[in-house]
Amino acid sequence: MVDKMIETKKDYDVYLTKGKVVGRVNGLAVFGDGSAGSIIPIEAAVTPPSSKNESKVIATGKLGEIAKEAVQNVSVIFKKINGKDFLKDIHIQFLQTYDGVEGDSASVSIATAVISASESLAVRQDIAMTGSLSVRGEVLPVGGVSSKISAAIKAGFKEIVVPKSNVGDIVVSKEELAKVRIIPVSNLVQVLEVALDNSSEKKIFLKELSKAIYSKKDSQQQSSVVLEPVFTKEF
Repeated sequence: MVDKMIETKKDYDVYLTKGKVVGRVNGLAVFGDGSAGSIIPIEAAVTPPSSKNESKVIATGKLGEIAKEAVQNVSVIFKKINGKDFLKDIHIQFLQTYDGVEGDSASVSIATAVISASESLAVRQDIAMTGSLSVRGEVLPVGGVSSKISAAIKAGFKEIVVPKSNVGDIVVSKEELAKVRIIPVSNLVQVLEVALDNSSEKKIFLKELSKAIYSKKDSQQQSSVVLEPVFTKEF
C-alpha cells in the first residue's frame, strides 16, 4: 500500500531541485509507520498584521496543531532579535499534504521558509531538510531520518540537512551515500547558513540572529558549520 501511495504521489510532485526561491523550502516527512519518506514543499508569505496587538498564523494543507507550534517558536526567535513581538501575519502552505501533517519534525523547514519570506532571502532549492526546532534555536532529533534521506536522494537532491544528533541513526546503502552530501546541524544559524543563498543581507541577518540566540562567547562557534565526513551505518 505504501509503495502504491508513493508511486501515485510521484505523478503530482511539485517540489523543485534547482534554483533559489524566497519563502519556499523542501521539507522531508515520513508516512505514518515511518517506512517510506516523502518530500513536502513548504511555502510561506508574510503580510502586515490584521491586528495591531498580535500576529496570526494562517495555515493550509492540513497543518496539524503540533506543527503550528513550530511557527510560534519562530516568533520567539524574532522577538529575541528585535526586542519586540513579531507583528506580522504568517501564511504557510504545506503542499500535497493529503494525509495531514503532524509532529514537529518540519519545524526547521517552517522556520527557514518564514525567515526567508520575512527577510526576502532566497532559499536554495537543491537542498532538502528535516529537524525539530526549540525556542532557543536548537535543532533537535526527529524520527524516520533514514527513510527521509532515501526519499530525498531518489528525488534528486544533492544536499540534505539533518539534526546532528540523528547522524548515528542513519542507515543507507553505500551507493545512496555516494550520491549526496549529508549536512549535520545543531542550531538554526547553521541551517540558514547552508540553506540561504549567499548575499550581504544574509550575512547581516545571521550575525544578528547569532547574537540574539547565543552568548558572545559561543556565538562564533555555534554559527559555523563544520562539514565533517558523515559515518553512517551501511547495508
